[in-house]
Amino acid sequence: MIKDPSASGDGPFPYDALAPAGVTPWTSHADMQDVSFELLARHLMTPVTQQAWDELRTVRRRLLVDLLLYDVDLAAELPLAAAEIERLTSAMTDPGDPPPDPLPEDTVHLLDDLVRFDV
Repeated sequence: MIKDPSASGDGPFPYDALAPAGVTPWTSHADMQDVSFELLARHLMTPVTQQAWDELRTVRRRLLVDLLLYDVDLAAELPLAAAEIERLTSAMTDPGDPPPDPLPEDTVHLLDDLVRFDV
């Protein structure tokens, strides 16, 4: 499972915080209800893990967290993605194509006036 990069809310991702207790996205709802006992038994119950467990113990809140996970088989997908990138870049850079014509000087001046990088 891949976590959405924009999923950096307050604190660590709930599944990451509860990983030492064996919690994964495949943990059943019934098992999730008993995670607090596992956290207490292992002396892992902290405010962070308490908040993570609170986010995952109800179905509604857990579904919101699960929306930020993507089930991707990297071993199978990476070679396909690399081949597609290679195909697209080779189509873009055909060595037989002449270089593009330069822009006319008046167009360059107009673009220069329009594009400002004032910070």
